[in-house]
Amino acid sequence: MSRMVRESEISGLRERLFFARSLLKTLNADPDGAVGPRLALRGGVVFHLYSVLVGIARQAARSYQVRGYEDLISLAALEQAFAAAAVQAPEIGLLARARADRADPVCWLDQEMRAAVGAAGLARRPTAPEERDALSLRAEDPYAPLAQGDLARLAGAADRVAELIEQCAAYMEEW
Repeated sequence: MSRMVRESEISGLRERLFFARSLLKTLNADPDGAVGPRLALRGGVVFHLYSVLVGIARQAARSYQVRGYEDLISLAALEQAFAAAAVQAPEIGLLARARADRADPVCWLDQEMRAAVGAAGLARRPTAPEERDALSLRAEDPYAPLAQGDLARLAGAADRVAELIEQCAAYMEEW
């Protein structure tokens, strides 16, 4: 008899990663599609990837009996809860180092989530270059939402999250 996914934290995290990669595949399938649905897909990818990281931290908090973790939904807040409880968990150490390293996709994911929940982040969308200024086409930001650099960064973040799941799996109870 197999267990339901929700009964296994690791399986649930891998399921979230699967959803993120599936949304990313859909996003990449129609590069000329309407911007609104594509931004929604992008937001879904970021949300699912970040949810995996928060899930790792919450599972660690449950295992180490850190009080008050149930209502925390950000990596920063979970790291603070561990610090306040004077508990050192290897999973939190991995996540904290990744979040502090500006070159790590985890740091970028954390920044994307922070920007998304702010009022300015909710209205963020790509805009067409000005027709009057021909140079603006050449200066277009490859990392703007839905640009090629942004999509590549999303794929890299998915790979990094998968790597962290594997690294943290040894510390977490799967079955």
